Amino acid sequence: MADPEKIYPATPHKRNESRKRGQVAKSQDLSAVFNLIGVLMFFYLTKYTVWDQMASVYSVAFKAIPLVDQNPIISFLSVMRILGSIITPILLLGLIFGVLGNVLQIGVMFSAEALIPKFDKLNPINGLKRLVSIRGLVELAKSVFKLSVITYVVASVLIDDYPTLLALGKAGMSHTKSVSLVVATAGGIAFEIMLKVALILLILAILDYLYQKWQHEQDIRMTKEEMREEMKRTEGDPEIRRRIRSVQRELSMARMMKEVPEADAVITNPTHIAIAIKYEYETMEAPYVVAKGERQVALKIREIAIENGIPTIENPPLARALYKNAEVGEVIPMEFYQAVAEVLAYVDELTQRFSGLSAA
Repeated sequence: MADPEKIYPATPHKRNESRKRGQVAKSQDLSAVFNLIGVLMFFYLTKYTVWDQMASVYSVAFKAIPLVDQNPIISFLSVMRILGSIITPILLLGLIFGVLGNVLQIGVMFSAEALIPKFDKLNPINGLKRLVSIRGLVELAKSVFKLSVITYVVASVLIDDYPTLLALGKAGMSHTKSVSLVVATAGGIAFEIMLKVALILLILAILDYLYQKWQHEQDIRMTKEEMREEMKRTEGDPEIRRRIRSVQRELSMARMMKEVPEADAVITNPTHIAIAIKYEYETMEAPYVVAKGERQVALKIREIAIENGIPTIENPPLARALYKNAEVGEVIPMEFYQAVAEVLAYVDELTQRFSGLSAA
C-alpha cells in the first residue's frame, strides 16, 4: 500500500532515477508468457519434424541400444545430437521472445545497480514481512489463482482426450510407426494444453502488467518534503529564487523611476494608477510608455513627476486602458493614439500658457 504522505505524482527526474535503479513497471508473468509463446511457435511451425525426431530419440535410446552393445558412446552421441537439434531452437526462441516481452514493457534498459546483490533480502524476518504484506498477499493470491486455472485446463484436456490416451496405452511400441504415432498424439495433446494455458496466462499477464504499472506509480509518488528537495536540486532553492526575483524587480523599478523625469506627461487614475508618457515629434513615430504602476508605485511616479514639474493629467478610463494594454518601453497601441494625442496637446497648451505667464 502506498504511503499516505506520498501525495504528489513522480516528477520526470524521479522517474529517471527510479529507472536507473531498475525500478520499473514490469510483469514477470508477461515475460514468462512470451517465453511460452516462443516455444509454442516452434512446435507449431515444426510439428511434424519435431515429432519424428522425438520418436527417433526413443528408438535410438531404447530400441537400438542392446545390453551387449560394444559402442554405447556412438548411440549416446546420436541421442544427444537429436535432442540438441530439438532443444536448441526451443531455447533460442524462448530467449528471443522473453527478451521481446521485456522490451515491450520497459524498453531497452540496463541497470548495474539492479545487478548488485541485496543481502537484506536474505534476512528471514524481512522475507516474512514481505510475505505478510499487502503486496505479498496479492502475489500469493495470484499464484494460487494461476495454479488453479492451469490445473483446471490440464484436467479438462486430459479428460476430453482420455479415450485417445487409453488407446495409446494399449498400442504396441515395437514398431517405429507405432512410436511415431504415440509421440505425435501425445505431443498434440501437450500442445493443446500449452496453447490453452498460454492464452489464459496471457490475459492474466496483461491484467498483472496493468496492476504492476499502477503499483509502480504508487511506489514512486513523492512526499511534500521530497518534492521540495527535488525542486532545490533541479531548479534551485525556492528562497533563493524568490530573492533573485525580488532583486530583479527592484532593479527594474529603479531603472523605470530614472526614466520618469524624462516623461512629457503622467496620466493618472488619479491615485491608484499612473502612466508616464513621452513623445518627441522629430524622432518618434508614436508616444511610448516610460513608466507605469499602481498603488505605491503609482504614488512614487506621481511624486517624481511633481518634483520635476511634469504635468499630471487625471483621466481614469485612459489610465486603466493604458495600464492594461501598454508595456513599459513600448509604444502605445494604435487605438489609443487619439486619446493620448489629446492629452499631449493639452499638456502643450498648459506649457505654453505657463511660459507666457512667466514671460509676462
